[in-house]
Amino acid sequence: MDPGEQAARIFDRYAARYAAEYADVGRYIPSLQAFLDLLPTGADVLELACGPGNVTRHLLHQRPDLRVLGTDLAPAMLAIAREQLPMATFERLDQRAVKTLGRRFHGIVCAFGLPYLSAVEAAALIADASAMLHPGGALYLSTMEEDPARSAWEGPSEEERILMHYHAGAALRNAFRKAGLNLRHESRSRYVDAHGKAVTDLMLVAQRAM
Repeated sequence: MDPGEQAARIFDRYAARYAAEYADVGRYIPSLQAFLDLLPTGADVLELACGPGNVTRHLLHQRPDLRVLGTDLAPAMLAIAREQLPMATFERLDQRAVKTLGRRFHGIVCAFGLPYLSAVEAAALIADASAMLHPGGALYLSTMEEDPARSAWEGPSEEERILMHYHAGAALRNAFRKAGLNLRHESRSRYVDAHGKAVTDLMLVAQRAM
């Protein structure tokens, strides 16, 4: 099975628990604000791998003027998002197929979609997203920063393993440059997760030239 589809099936089973456990986006507020500061009034915003809409909720709480389209591959995640956030629109979409939307946005958010993409797929996503931004549009990315060589299948059992990809900040910044995006914000959050593992979250905001 395709790793992305396998991850979506697992997230379908745990959608409600995920929605509760990751409802607090507090540690990402500074980077999300850096993204919001680049958006005009009434901006069209696309969120990739939106899950149950936790980030969408924060964006709309801060900026109710935004028109948000949230997308995800897991139907159960989308069902929760639609129920909790009727002011936004949600559609099923594989983030790797973002260019099939065939439209432009003032802002694109991909909060922790990159752990499910290889380095090559992440670079392609950045290029596709850049091409879909209006001039001056903003791209928000967050991911777990670690040596990509440590990417591996992770999970509590053979039936529930997900291929987790780690990314290096330097590689993502290079992908921004190649895609014609200028870095506007970079920050990190370091903490120990529930399993006792040290984690570094990397948040990046880039802007397409005017």
